[in-house]
Amino acid sequence: MENAYLIHGTSTRDDDWFPWLEEEAKPIIALDRIWLPNPFNPQQAEWDQAVDNQINPQDNLILVAHSLGCITALRYIERHHVKDARLLLVGAFDKGLSAYPELDGFMKDRPHYEQIFPKLAKATVITAKDDPIVPYQNSIEVANKIRAKLIVKETGGHFLTSDGFTKFPLALKELNKLAE
Repeated sequence: MENAYLIHGTSTRDDDWFPWLEEEAKPIIALDRIWLPNPFNPQQAEWDQAVDNQINPQDNLILVAHSLGCITALRYIERHHVKDARLLLVGAFDKGLSAYPELDGFMKDRPHYEQIFPKLAKATVITAKDDPIVPYQNSIEVANKIRAKLIVKETGGHFLTSDGFTKFPLALKELNKLAE
């Protein structure tokens, strides 16, 4: 069984499609939905520490991330000596969002992609053109920087429960491909 970790955004590990994905990934993938402190008032240092405490750096690591969790996942890869990491990023962005200035501090240290890309084996980025939180162009930019497979849906919003996403078959399909 492959091990994988899910890094959520400004929600909790029990929200949206995350519990569903954990259950549906079994028995092929053991998905650990990690805990992050203060998800509604995130602090980069706290999140980085929480991720470091819960994810053991290892080669062939699989990280699934949503929203603000995506930059957290990228920074994790940057900080650690890992090889052949695999990423599934949903609603990814790496710069400030005009509608959410409270996240500007979290975006201050942009990822150094020249240190991340060589550590990746495979990556997939999923976004939607109608995302009201993260302009889909931001996800396209992240995908290009890590040379990821890019999936742009016409609809899906930010892939939250409020967008109808308590299940996310596309994420499961792409996670299974990363585990191959």
